[in-house]
Amino acid sequence: MLRKCPYCHQEMKNDCYLKDNASTLSDYVIIEKDDDFKKTQHIVKAAICKKCGYIELYVDLKENED
Repeated sequence: MLRKCPYCHQEMKNDCYLKDNASTLSDYVIIEKDDDFKKTQHIVKAAICKKCGYIELYVDLKENED
């Protein structure tokens, strides 16, 4: 998916990741619960604007489809 920076309108670099330097084995995830309390995890990704430095966090919902 093409992401545009909301500030400078340049194309953003997708599929970057957020890393916690305090822990070497951690991945940030979003936990989604449905009405039956079934939990689904989504890995948090980041997009970076190489011109102005703006970052945006997102999840790729298509990765979790079976």
